[in-house]
Amino acid sequence: MEHYAQLLKAVSQRLQACPPLRPLSEYNIFSALGVMENEVVMCRFLASLLNPDGSHGMGPLFLRSFFQEVLPDIPSGGTLLSHTSVETEFPISGDRRIDIVLRNACCSIPIEVKLNAGEQKGQCYDYYQYAQNAPLIYLTKFGSAPSEYSRAKPDGSDLLPLERIRCISWSGHICRWLRGLLPRLDGPVKQAVMQYIDAISHFTSGQEWKGMELEQSAQAALTSPEFFRAGLVLEQSMKRAKVTLIRLVFDCFKEELEPVVVKYGLELERNTVYYSYEHSSHDAYYNSNASTYPGLNYVIKKAVFQKDTLQMWFRIEIDHNLFAGFALFDTAAEPKYGYSGCQVDQITPELLKEASQYLDRDIITPADWWLAWCYPNSKHQDDDSYPDVPNFKQINQCAIDLVDPQKRREYIQKAVKVFERELLAHLL
Repeated sequence: MEHYAQLLKAVSQRLQACPPLRPLSEYNIFSALGVMENEVVMCRFLASLLNPDGSHGMGPLFLRSFFQEVLPDIPSGGTLLSHTSVETEFPISGDRRIDIVLRNACCSIPIEVKLNAGEQKGQCYDYYQYAQNAPLIYLTKFGSAPSEYSRAKPDGSDLLPLERIRCISWSGHICRWLRGLLPRLDGPVKQAVMQYIDAISHFTSGQEWKGMELEQSAQAALTSPEFFRAGLVLEQSMKRAKVTLIRLVFDCFKEELEPVVVKYGLELERNTVYYSYEHSSHDAYYNSNASTYPGLNYVIKKAVFQKDTLQMWFRIEIDHNLFAGFALFDTAAEPKYGYSGCQVDQITPELLKEASQYLDRDIITPADWWLAWCYPNSKHQDDDSYPDVPNFKQINQCAIDLVDPQKRREYIQKAVKVFERELLAHLL
């Protein structure tokens, strides 16, 4: 056990140097539209800057500096620049599209962009066939290289060498290039570029360092069978630790809700075990990308429906993020998961009318079995990126902080106050 503890301590010490994900400095249009990591949108904006005939009105300024700073070994004379076309989603054979292609009389440069999408079989090999006097440009968050899966000819008969690919990064090359141009910009163009840089910095902040740490840890695990075995134990241990953390959070909620339960006439639900965080099915929460939806349920005792098997619940749930709300459950419905009862998947106008007798109609916004809900930061918009809401799939810093018993208690006390103000106080 001691060497496991030493390994965790060593990794923890190195992670202390990892910079936290910084918040956006101001209102950011890319964030507001939810497109910061949308490849199509980010590509189109990049292409619009590179286009010498673009609506930015700066002529070949962006394109010239891009060649100078990012592709200095590719010819880029003034006449060539003004006659360079910039095309997005360039169609090629096999129903594929290259994200950006720069073309002039001297060269043709295909640019493949990756944010979160995975590699496709033979993608880089096929795209390189459209390069002329230039490498294939491979733009990723941190400049990582494509694997043989992408570089191999689809039929396996050839492999594109890495030296024919120029790997560049959003975090380094693109940010440095655009920051260097800021003194030469003004007005709306400068503001737009600043927001673009801010968006890039946000979705790459701290992640490059963590990626390096993961790579170093992986290499360390491969140095001996003993280290590899230790890594396997730690991998399984962390899954169990994360599930245990979820249960500790719900245990704490149950304690902090005791006076609230009395105040609003709630009753802890104990019969539909699958929907409870205590059920063993939630041990598999981290075994796939889908959630098992662990939760803590209370029956609103005064809510009585014409169908006497219907119940209104106050439920705290973890999908990816932690949230709470009011939901409808039918104890006599045919179960989906082999246990008694089932959630009401569609709230009809009739059910809405009945529910409005017990819950302020102004807060009801039906969605699946939910009548109303909110996050512990009082937000009502579905968003996995709130830094002040614990995300138990991505394990953000807010979730990590809940490992500390004092911080966990303080956070849940604040969350209970929010849930009371935003939800329970609207019971009629």
